[in-house]
Amino acid sequence: MSTRGWYEYYVLDSATRHCSLGMQFYKWGDATPENALCEWQLLKKQIDKNDGCLPVIWLDDMLREQLGVLYDRLPKHFSVAAFLFLIQRAHEESSPYRNWKYRELEEEHRPDYRLGFALGETMALHGVRRQRHEDPVLNLVLTFIAIGRFVRPWRDYGLNWRFLEWLQYLTQPTQSVDMGSIAGDRTPPIFDISYRYRFFIEIDSTEPWRIVRLAIELCDASGHNLLQRGAPAPDADEDELIDEQEAQKLRQRIAEEVVQTDTLAEVEKVYAAELDCFWGATHNEQPPLHPAVQANWR
Repeated sequence: MSTRGWYEYYVLDSATRHCSLGMQFYKWGDATPENALCEWQLLKKQIDKNDGCLPVIWLDDMLREQLGVLYDRLPKHFSVAAFLFLIQRAHEESSPYRNWKYRELEEEHRPDYRLGFALGETMALHGVRRQRHEDPVLNLVLTFIAIGRFVRPWRDYGLNWRFLEWLQYLTQPTQSVDMGSIAGDRTPPIFDISYRYRFFIEIDSTEPWRIVRLAIELCDASGHNLLQRGAPAPDADEDELIDEQEAQKLRQRIAEEVVQTDTLAEVEKVYAAELDCFWGATHNEQPPLHPAVQANWR
């Protein structure tokens, strides 16, 4: 049975002391705590390689262009969190185990090849030269963003698709969703997940989207921290003993690999929550009504 998880990306603004839920997504398959730690390392590596200044501007410019006035309805600092999501998707899509079902097809019939050809052709018609990046992961992120601008623009999908489904579609050759990180849901499928992972992305907003710290919290499906369970009672059953053994292994790995951890409970003591107009259903809040609707509502 595959291990499934729910990811929450919180953006902490160290200048304003505000916290916003920037991105959420589901992961189907291999969503173990050990793999979540590997994903923390992947993101941390990219952040460090770029001295904290990832090219978030690529995504932010594309979203402003595609969404227009709707851009202001996105969560605060959405572009930062979504850019890290795109890095994770790029890592998944660049795996040698991906797209195995296309390997037997001739090149011109492969969906990934046809998508790449369509991108090059459309950019040429627009008189735009395709950008490249020396880092293969960031280069693929750049491709995702170009797809959103030239091949799969929001205007072609906005009437039928939710925004997060469109964002996901930019990262895959076809509409078929495979194993991996999947954006689209606004609330976790609580009966279909084993774990919940919270990433805390601390930024210094006085500089353009500079990430100064990345931390993680490993939780069970209900959101209880896996590392803070109390010691098993003398008469504990086998499952409790196994849980404690697994928690101890995670603590040891975190210490050895110097993984930065935090908890939502501690974050909420320092950072005030931003008004949420996007994930409202997640926090049992309704998004604010449009002013014209408010007038009629009275």
